[in-house]
Amino acid sequence: MRLCTRTPRRVAIAGLALATAASLTACSSESDDASADPGQTTSAAVDESTPQAPVNDLILGEGETPGSGVVRVIGPDVLREPIDKLIADQGRQLMENPACDKVSRLETVSNFALTEGVTAAVLYKQSETDETQHQFGIGLVKKKLDEFLDRSLYEACTTSKSASNPEVELVMTVADAPAVEGAEGFRVTSDFLVNQPDGSRTISRAIVIHGFARGVTSSIEYMATGNDAAADPVLPAANAALDKIYEAQMNKIIAAK
Repeated sequence: MRLCTRTPRRVAIAGLALATAASLTACSSESDDASADPGQTTSAAVDESTPQAPVNDLILGEGETPGSGVVRVIGPDVLREPIDKLIADQGRQLMENPACDKVSRLETVSNFALTEGVTAAVLYKQSETDETQHQFGIGLVKKKLDEFLDRSLYEACTTSKSASNPEVELVMTVADAPAVEGAEGFRVTSDFLVNQPDGSRTISRAIVIHGFARGVTSSIEYMATGNDAAADPVLPAANAALDKIYEAQMNKIIAAK
């Protein structure tokens, strides 16, 4: 994936910042939302002073993304339906394993997308000759979401069957986020493995980097699917781009007035 595209397209995907919920929708008869996990401090100190700028001014804009990705702020008209469903799903059991069910139903940045938060998509194309589009999500809210940023809660979840579809299994792993001075964060990878009627097993991989700096909680997201559960559906370039978007976003928050 080349990070140099300037291909402006209307964002047609509803709820891009609901990557994990979207992946469950794709592989289950009922939508399950597995939120990303809490953050580990990756710097010596985290500045708690909240920027005075409105949250819409804190999110990455045109010319601020690595590789000049195209940025599109996603409006309430696109987000309302998936977020309403997300909130409804948070009120029911989603996973059989209690630890996994807890993190699947935690309040996330997406809960505030229609009120206090802002959501944007960052778009890249596969290459100059391949128009396949890669979409990353950014969500911000100017408050600290303690459970969303509690890494230990997510580390307690390793694997679980879906409570509504026995053919769906969640496998969750937690890793450090890229180190950014003045910020804290961690990366949660949620693999939704689905048994198919023909005996094959597909995968939907949702990666969410949970971040916090200066009183602002961030969620940086990407999702990919594959027909072979044993193969990583996320291209190395997409993995690297996710980290770079996180770094750029956290640095903008830290530098904000």
